[in-house]
Amino acid sequence: MFKIAIDGPAGAGKSTISKILAKRLNFEYIDTGAMYRAITLKALRLGVDLEKEESYEFLKDTYLDIENGRVILDHEDVSEAIRSIEVTNQVSTPSKIKTVRDFLVEYQRKISNSKNVVMDGRDIGTVVLPNADLKIYLDATVECRAYRRMIERAEKGVVQSLEETINEIIVRDTKDSTRAISPLRVADDAVIIDSSNMSIEEVVNEIIYLVSERGFKIMNNEKIYEGQNVKGRILNVTKDAVYLELNGGEKAVIYPNDLAGYVEGQKLRDNYNEGQEFEAQVKQIAKDRKTGEPLYILSTKLEAEKAKLKIFEELKEKDEIISVKVSRVSRIGADVTYHDLKAFLPIKNVDLNEEALRKLVGQTLDVVVTYVNTDKMQVTVSSILAMKKKQRLAKEEALSKVNVGDIVEGTVIDVKPYGAIVAFNGLTGLLHVSEMSHKMVKDANELYKVNDTVKAKIIKMEGDKIGLSVRALTPHPWEVLKDKYHVGDVFDGVVSKIIDAGLIIKLTEDYSGLMPRSEYSWLVNDKLDGKFNEGDSIKVQVLTIDDKKKRVSLSHRATVENTWGSIKLKKGDVVKVTVATIEERGAKVNYLNVTGFMPISEVTSTKRIGKVDEMYPIGTEVEALVLDVDPSRAKLLVSAKALELAKERAEFDKYYKEQEAETPTSTMADLFKDLDLFGKKEDK
Repeated sequence: MFKIAIDGPAGAGKSTISKILAKRLNFEYIDTGAMYRAITLKALRLGVDLEKEESYEFLKDTYLDIENGRVILDHEDVSEAIRSIEVTNQVSTPSKIKTVRDFLVEYQRKISNSKNVVMDGRDIGTVVLPNADLKIYLDATVECRAYRRMIERAEKGVVQSLEETINEIIVRDTKDSTRAISPLRVADDAVIIDSSNMSIEEVVNEIIYLVSERGFKIMNNEKIYEGQNVKGRILNVTKDAVYLELNGGEKAVIYPNDLAGYVEGQKLRDNYNEGQEFEAQVKQIAKDRKTGEPLYILSTKLEAEKAKLKIFEELKEKDEIISVKVSRVSRIGADVTYHDLKAFLPIKNVDLNEEALRKLVGQTLDVVVTYVNTDKMQVTVSSILAMKKKQRLAKEEALSKVNVGDIVEGTVIDVKPYGAIVAFNGLTGLLHVSEMSHKMVKDANELYKVNDTVKAKIIKMEGDKIGLSVRALTPHPWEVLKDKYHVGDVFDGVVSKIIDAGLIIKLTEDYSGLMPRSEYSWLVNDKLDGKFNEGDSIKVQVLTIDDKKKRVSLSHRATVENTWGSIKLKKGDVVKVTVATIEERGAKVNYLNVTGFMPISEVTSTKRIGKVDEMYPIGTEVEALVLDVDPSRAKLLVSAKALELAKERAEFDKYYKEQEAETPTSTMADLFKDLDLFGKKEDK
């Protein structure tokens, strides 16, 4: 029996196409979806829990049949009832129940074993009829499927918006594709037909072509098919053939080379006579030249020849590449031979047009076996799949020879903004923009063009997807910087930019360092403003190198001595200073390794002077009191006068203390006199 399995999502047109196709082929149409809808309808009517396996005990008492396209449930025609929105929204739930699926799959397979069928659903090619002669996955866009469904319902008086129907389709697709049992998926050997932009007639014709391609000859809607066992009676025996009439009245013929046991030169009349009953297999369906009626060419050797075809089944199972010879070419493809065994190469299975294929007659082609039907003596091969397998094997071999970390050299074959495609050693890899340079690259076209030679490192391999990196072959600019500079290094830096925060000093081509304003001088009054221009040189020291943030901090003041750093004075301290220079307002004095100032008003208290050297010539060591000190501002103010006054005060204090010690204590009468305890004044 010839079995056609049509799968696809909701609204793809499976039922419509299948019905027309079955009628054209004179096949039995089996709407499996309608069967599930019927079970759903009964479950809803009974009010059972659709999610529970035990709810479907009713199946053992359920009568289900399809008669002339009508669905009969418990002797009731429910063809319209099963198309309700309620059933549509719920049908996927029973479809995932094992009890329901087992019940219906058994019924569906039983039908397909007894007649030629067109069966549609969502798992026909993958579960119900995995050995179907032809598997079709009928698809269309969500919008297209929703529109068809909306129109179909409108014709039945059910009004629904396109948006509502689209949402319904999406929900249904999700349920069908994610269910645990027999989810909707494309069978490995299915032919995918997108009907979005095709008419119903175009889709039907395409499938009929595929049916013909697989060995089923469509002729006047006859039910006799190639490979079928038929019985008849011999009408006439000639030297060249035996002519028969089959039990159905059909005309048939069998030639000597199709007779088992026939020996070259043997007379057919010696073994076959008119009126003799005869049984054979249909080898080919042709036309009678005189009447145009079907003429069935028979054979009694087919079983033996079928046995030979087992080799093709093994080759298909192994997916082995074989060489075949092209013997004949037609519009639909080429007849080829493999060790004297015939096969067919459809024109769609070879990357050549008819004219180019004809030039290969007598030559060999590499192919793989895609379809084997020993009953019908039909073998289909594909040159395209063989070529793809060669490419796949070559790629696998090439992949086995490379590893993450390998350095390869290749050629740019394509450039996109996000990266460059590089071909190397029979493979391709992606050089992403992020791996082209340590610097940011916005568009790969900035760096590469087609035919450029690229040396890169393999950094990632996921299956046949390879990630490449050029930047991995060059040290990171930060590492270059770290090799060149270390904390404490002193060098003459070049000012590349002046910002509010300080000076930007160029370190390498890729990195710069910051010298903050606070790191210019030890003295707060020594300002950076206006002292440098871009391109100027300045001596700096590396203070810090931050690996995590990739920042370098620099200092200029660290390169010069902080003369005030050792000064530990406070106001009121007595110091010895040396007069260094004389000025109109006073004198600069040296204390240790810093310079302070003594105002002329603070030189002496004993006399008026016009200049400091009138009292203290240059080089004189003077003892003085610290009036003010601020090392951060390089400020030291001293006074000899203040020290003189302090000494005098100390002498006075000493004298008064000595006097107090020598003076007797006052009498009680003195105290009374001074205090006037009684509040009376003395009369005078």
